[in-house]
Amino acid sequence: MKKLVFLLLIAAALCMAQAPAYQSFYYQECAGNVIDVGYYGAPCIADWNGDGNKDMVLGVFTSGNIRFYANENTNDSPVFNSFTNIKADGTAITLPSG
Repeated sequence: MKKLVFLLLIAAALCMAQAPAYQSFYYQECAGNVIDVGYYGAPCIADWNGDGNKDMVLGVFTSGNIRFYANENTNDSPVFNSFTNIKADGTAITLPSG
């Protein structure tokens, strides 16, 4: 009897479950141009500069550079107008690339 009740509860839960809803993707732009770093771009979204807006840090596989894009608008509607390669002690930080 317990197995039957358990199976009925699972069946009811499956019947009421909804399919996941996905938002359509969009290409992020910088100064009106689609950001294209070739293959294997590795973006990370975080408030990098501490201004409360989510910025983008983007690894570039082909050069090994790490780009920083400052968000110049809001978190709901980010605007990126330029990027800089991240540096340490005046030297660009690079990672081994393909």
